[in-house]
Amino acid sequence: GQGVREPDYTCHTMNIIHYEAAGGILFDGDKVLLLRKRGLSEIVLPKGHIEEGETAEQAAVREVVEETGYSNVEVLADLGVLQAQFPFKGKWYIRNEHYFTMRLRNHDGAGEMDYDDAEQDRLNFERLWVPATEAEKLMSFEPARSFVRRAVRWWTAQTSQVFRNL
Repeated sequence: GQGVREPDYTCHTMNIIHYEAAGGILFDGDKVLLLRKRGLSEIVLPKGHIEEGETAEQAAVREVVEETGYSNVEVLADLGVLQAQFPFKGKWYIRNEHYFTMRLRNHDGAGEMDYDDAEQDRLNFERLWVPATEAEKLMSFEPARSFVRRAVRWWTAQTSQVFRNL
């Protein structure tokens, strides 16, 4: 017979860490900025922890500036929140990721930044400007891939609207 299986409690020994992250999908014309982690083949979006007292939007802008080195970005749309879950160093992480569509106003660099990780971020990430139509399939992970799809759809609708109105 089937027998009654004992429930498996092993998952409860793993610490669960919840945290909130925010990031941006940065457009410049028909290109999107992706980041390649140096030394890894991972393609990611600029994002990071939402700090105490920060809104998701403020955190997203800060992370984009820190990780890309571009200082002049404009938030255009809120793409919502999706959840990522993954094991890391013996713990189980549940991360709510909140992304925004952004536009690069100009290519001004952020210059010297007065926080510790700035230099590290620049060394860790290689900037890749890719055609918007190709960005989604280059992403290494969900939910970033879904966010890129949302952002490109939004961006394409906006830009075609603009041209129709000219």
